[in-house]
Amino acid sequence: MAVTARPAVAVLWPLVLLALFVGTFRQTASQDRAGDASPACESDSLPRDAARLERWLALDPGDVGIMTDLGAAYESAGRADRAEAMYRRALAIDARSGDLHVRLGRMLLARGDRPAARSEGEAALRWQPGAAAAVDLVGRATSGNPR
Repeated sequence: MAVTARPAVAVLWPLVLLALFVGTFRQTASQDRAGDASPACESDSLPRDAARLERWLALDPGDVGIMTDLGAAYESAGRADRAEAMYRRALAIDARSGDLHVRLGRMLLARGDRPAARSEGEAALRWQPGAAAAVDLVGRATSGNPR
């Protein structure tokens, strides 16, 4: 009776995937303990949680929740350019997220782009009618009061 390679592949394939998974996360854990920055951070002064979120996003590039958290981390680190780009990327996937429209609108208002901020607030209200944050954003964008 001849032994075929197919049963061997069927047994080895899951083991290979498991070894890659364990190796990847073992390396990530050791980098986190050492405080090693992710290559995606380009050695700027982002907090470690942003570096971790960048690694997670690399594993699941369509995760809007991770994009939202990463945008917030960029905002808190003073990287408005990166935060705006991340919020826009997330909105390209989930245009119905009122929260994302409000986050982007607040950033636009802070930099003085009142018409764009109002547009984002109105978009948020389309998906979340009466949402207090969106109503506030539209009001501030209309009145010219950024705070």
